[in-house]
Amino acid sequence: MKREPDSYAHHFAGRCHCGDLRVVMHSDKAPERFTPRADQCGFCLRHRAMAVSDPDGLIELEAPGDLEPYRFGFGITDFFVCGRCGVFVAAVWHKDGGTWAVVNLPALDDRDRFTREPAPMDFEGEDVTARGARRLRHWTPARLTLRAPEPHA
Repeated sequence: MKREPDSYAHHFAGRCHCGDLRVVMHSDKAPERFTPRADQCGFCLRHRAMAVSDPDGLIELEAPGDLEPYRFGFGITDFFVCGRCGVFVAAVWHKDGGTWAVVNLPALDDRDRFTREPAPMDFEGEDVTARGARRLRHWTPARLTLRAPEPHA
């Protein structure tokens, strides 16, 4: 049964630097219970990414409709990097009509409340099937909203 966002105990909001990409991770887990994952791929190293997710939570991501997410590797994941300020906010994966995501911890406003050291991860040996199975176990169900681009001053 899917839950509504306000039914979760914690709501971790974030955004890119300019605010074009916005995210909220809803979870019953307190921030100190999360262990960020630091993937060792080139993209994540260059962005100093630390992914957080809760398979029992919900991620809401809002992005301009004209933003083209970045894809690499297997080409099955949308990396939401702001086209204006360059901040990596979240990665989104779609399968069988469902959507899952992870949030880049530095994009969250309350990032300092997540106190565990990041765990280095290496997913290079995974094939598409293994990657999908892992994501179903660890990533967060997500809702993606694409909106009209906002004018900037």
